[in-house]
Amino acid sequence: MNEKQCEICGAEIVGAAQRVVIDGSALEVCRNCARFGKPEDKWSPVPKKMVPVERAFTPVRRPKPRDHFKDLMELIPDFGRRIREARESLGLTPEELAARIKEKAALLKKIEREEISPEDDVRKKLERELKIKLTDQVSDERMRASGTGKGLTLGDIASIRRK
Repeated sequence: MNEKQCEICGAEIVGAAQRVVIDGSALEVCRNCARFGKPEDKWSPVPKKMVPVERAFTPVRRPKPRDHFKDLMELIPDFGRRIREARESLGLTPEELAARIKEKAALLKKIEREEISPEDDVRKKLERELKIKLTDQVSDERMRASGTGKGLTLGDIASIRRK
């Protein structure tokens, strides 16, 4: 004889056992314990996710992470002296150079004294007008030396901009 026991209470099941799902598990139970679960769906006990056929076998391609610090440029340490020397070699006063690049002379004087660093747009105008280079590629050695060896931090970038 095929005697079955209820998987919840252990009582002998008379007649056909009922299959119910309780907390994701399918159990064969007696009529009394069947009220504790939901009847099991005979066709699909686990819902299947429908995936379109054309996407089913397409490999996922993720873009490579971009190294934002790879192309980082920093202002050269003696930018003020270099700007002043280039301006003087062209025979220009700070006022004349300021008029040429459409900036204030007071701004140029502060940049030459290295009291402030030129913003990117001003730096580019100065480089173009004076035919000089005011930036330098950040080297790997400098990146490692600037901290814990994990590359640049936001603090390192802030100090680069201040120089």
